[in-house]
Amino acid sequence: MRSDVIDTIQDGAVKPCIDAHSHYLPSAVLNLLRESGSKFGTPVETNGDGKTFVVTPERPYGPIGANFHDIALRRQYLDKWGIATQILVPPPFLFYYWSTAKDTHTVIRMVNDSIAEAVRGHPGTFGGVGTVPMGDAVAAVQECEFVKRNGLQGVVIGSNINGRDLDDERFWPIYEALEALELAVFIHPNNVIGGDRVREFHLKNLIGFPSDTTLAAARLIFSGTLDRFPKLRICLGQAGGFLPYIIGRLDHGFQVRPECRKHGCSEPSTYLRRFYYDTIIHGSGPLSFLIGSVGSDRVMFGSDFPFDMQSFVSRDQIDEVPALTDSDLQNIYLNTARRFYGLPSARVS
Repeated sequence: MRSDVIDTIQDGAVKPCIDAHSHYLPSAVLNLLRESGSKFGTPVETNGDGKTFVVTPERPYGPIGANFHDIALRRQYLDKWGIATQILVPPPFLFYYWSTAKDTHTVIRMVNDSIAEAVRGHPGTFGGVGTVPMGDAVAAVQECEFVKRNGLQGVVIGSNINGRDLDDERFWPIYEALEALELAVFIHPNNVIGGDRVREFHLKNLIGFPSDTTLAAARLIFSGTLDRFPKLRICLGQAGGFLPYIIGRLDHGFQVRPECRKHGCSEPSTYLRRFYYDTIIHGSGPLSFLIGSVGSDRVMFGSDFPFDMQSFVSRDQIDEVPALTDSDLQNIYLNTARRFYGLPSARVS
């Protein structure tokens, strides 16, 4: 990516920032899914209200509007909200963990290639991460190499891989490759815990997403996986789930329960700053707690655009957090995302 990755925002405008968490569905991929999505386990369906959804074995995702794939429309949103650079992240319905790598290689490669093309076509405006077939370590490592060669900043992976937890040894070769390639790892919830208990009231998202992220983080800590791969840069989406808010409970369990110490990890709270976090918490109070717990240099602005759970309003919530210094705001809006994604620094006026 060019060194002018941060566009200049004129004096008097909203503070420029990097949007570290947005979702992008390339139009070529959407067309493929419209034509043959059932082949990959992701048929595209339109309901009685005319709204379009991509249906996975887990649940329907959507509604899918033009802002998922229309770059010109997306740039209008960036201008409106003062976003200098937006990171394009494949949505979780493109993970394809329920299929074999061979079956979904075509669509996964199209996703990664299309995101790389969008980044190259709009230098400085977009960065991007790819996705990889985590169920096949050899294929996943090869896709990590493709992602790196094509100028993307990292990969997004699910909070579990078809029900298998992220500390499983079969994922270690992928983590080794990610470390060696210096690619960022964004953990996004998918296939969440709760079953029928979270089926109503959109609870799969409201409760299931942060719950599954918290479970993934706790297992990475207690299993010793973070110690095995000390150079991995990992972001926990949706502000870390519940991890920052129950870390005292995990510490207490570590002290009194021998099974929490069997893999030789340290006290869980010592790992809080091993992770990065976005700001998608939908409230200035919880956001203040997060920043106070992990430091502004581990927190970065994210919008979740263009899903209906997006949080562009969090820009106001950030500014409402008391006692944030100019340095804190610079971290949250710009510097933390630069470090996490390995983006070059640039002068912003």
